[in-house]
Amino acid sequence: MRSIFLLLCLLASTSLLAAAPCPQPLRVGISSIGYSYYVQADGTPAGSAFDFYAELSQRSGCTFELSPLPRVRAWHDAELRQLDIISPTIRTAERDKHGYFIEYFRNRNDLIVHRNLSPRIHNIEQLLADPTLKIGLVRGHANGAYFDRRLQALASSPRIELSTEPRNIFLKLQAGRIQATLMTAGLYQKELDDLAMNNQVRIIEVPESDGFAVGLYLSRMTLEQPTIDWLHQHIGAMIADGSLRRLLNRRHGKALTERFYPPQTLNPAAASPG
Repeated sequence: MRSIFLLLCLLASTSLLAAAPCPQPLRVGISSIGYSYYVQADGTPAGSAFDFYAELSQRSGCTFELSPLPRVRAWHDAELRQLDIISPTIRTAERDKHGYFIEYFRNRNDLIVHRNLSPRIHNIEQLLADPTLKIGLVRGHANGAYFDRRLQALASSPRIELSTEPRNIFLKLQAGRIQATLMTAGLYQKELDDLAMNNQVRIIEVPESDGFAVGLYLSRMTLEQPTIDWLHQHIGAMIADGSLRRLLNRRHGKALTERFYPPQTLNPAAASPG
């Protein structure tokens, strides 16, 4: 069945592409995070999001308009029916009510602490036990149930500092305003590279933390079912034939791609968007 699925996708004809059920350009809200979407020194935007939607456009015949938006703003605009797609983002039960989710990979948050804390902070419990230490979090980003339970007591505490962008978190960490953060490798690696901070922090992997699905949402509020089915078909083909993995590797690098995109976690044909 999978071979037939791939064959049909690869043999899509020009006439079929012309009939793609995308009557107008599809509006995509892209989070300006990590290597997904960023601005180069000359002011030109770049990132794996451009690679992904260029490939998807070529395969599907659809046109995509990418807008960099903070994640909270993107979901607000989606609720107002001003966006058709949000990516990259994580899957939640609440978001499933309004959109169809397609998974790229599974990820989890790491604990990142300033290197000065390395001798005495080795886990989240030790971090929480020290009332002098502040934790920076990105507003609207999910921590997962494991970390949420441990952070609950600090929810309204001055020990938690919220920022709108990951970069602000690391600027605060660099300046000593906070001492730790929680974030996925797909987000923090670019900030550490850009700010030359790889030697200023310690990355603590937390195997007990929740793994969560990362991908995109197709809005059920603005897209007709044929369009959702059409995009699901072509995105599934990109995952199944390895194209998505290659596109991520181009920007994120092999080590990071191997870390958060193990092939065995993916099953693109497991669910129907219907």
